[in-house]
Amino acid sequence: MKSSCLHSLACAAFVVLTCFILVHADPQHDVSNVVKSDGRAVKSDTGFASPWWQAPLHVKWLPEVVIATFLVCYLANIWFGRTRNSEVAVAFAETFCTEGSLLDRNFSQVGPRVNGAMDLILRESMSKFNIYATGRRFCKSFQATLDLQHRQDLLYMACYMVSPRQDRIDIDIPMNENNMQPLVLVIATPRLAKDLSKSLPDVQSFAHPISVESKRLPQFPSDKLSVWAESSSVFYELMTDKVMDLLFGRAAFGEASKYFRYLHFSSENPEGFSKHSLKLSFDLPQKEQMQDFTKVLTAVLHLIDMVGSHQLSPEGKEKAMKRRERVAASEHKSSATERAEAQQLKRQEKQQEQMEKVKRMAPEQRAKFEARQERVQTKRAMKQRMIRA
Repeated sequence: MKSSCLHSLACAAFVVLTCFILVHADPQHDVSNVVKSDGRAVKSDTGFASPWWQAPLHVKWLPEVVIATFLVCYLANIWFGRTRNSEVAVAFAETFCTEGSLLDRNFSQVGPRVNGAMDLILRESMSKFNIYATGRRFCKSFQATLDLQHRQDLLYMACYMVSPRQDRIDIDIPMNENNMQPLVLVIATPRLAKDLSKSLPDVQSFAHPISVESKRLPQFPSDKLSVWAESSSVFYELMTDKVMDLLFGRAAFGEASKYFRYLHFSSENPEGFSKHSLKLSFDLPQKEQMQDFTKVLTAVLHLIDMVGSHQLSPEGKEKAMKRRERVAASEHKSSATERAEAQQLKRQEKQQEQMEKVKRMAPEQRAKFEARQERVQTKRAMKQRMIRA
């Protein structure tokens, strides 16, 4: 929060300083010759006749008034933006984190449990808030990050006019290792799915795009969502009737499409403190419409139970383990190759340095060096012959 505030103030100071230098620069006098009708040439001053401090009072203080107005507006935007983001966070906390709300009914503890809604949220910056809950089967915790617009920063607000961005919530649910089978699954909008398949190592190693069969899931909006899965059978097993009714059915997704960004379930997560995790990302509704997000959050909680209770068949588990062994062997092989290449490169660099050093030697020193190298090579050849014998 301090760094964000300092960044905003630094931008304001830079703009104010630039404006001050520009408006207070000494005017240049443009003196040119004018020829009168009688043929005589006289000098005419076409520029400003006097510097800024000799200007009339209403002109003299105009730059200062403009700069002060801009600075006041900039600081007011910081305050209003910070207040607006706090209101969005409070609306989410009051709707889903207070006593008797959805998260409170599904977890034994939500937040630090001090009086007031804001006490349920940890403020990370002016535009980022964290929510923590724990005490539910199958998972270690529930961590949600409210990544809101940088409303306190005028530069970001100008960028949002060109490239709009919604308030977001990123949910990370570390799962108990004993309650999550080998699994890699991504469901996202086509553009996001393409980006995730390139940026996530576990998706690259284990998952592949699948075409959802309309006969098996006729209600799945395959025209709006892309699926990358390690096993298509696991994907179909997780898409139960309740999941379709809450989130991925055509009727449900007609409402949820305004919020849904992506879903990433992985037992091979290389990032974070838990290897087994469920990650979901959504756009947030307006603070006045926060109740509309209840159905989406209910679907998230149901997915925890679905993944935690899901069991692979013996054949499916065996295939998953063999796949992981192949990936581990490939990674080990590639790392061994990289180490060998690094060692070879190091030897080449050392030989190059040695050759340059020999070139700079005097003839006598060079002869001694070459004789010493010849003796070393002879000893190495004798050792190799003894080992072979």
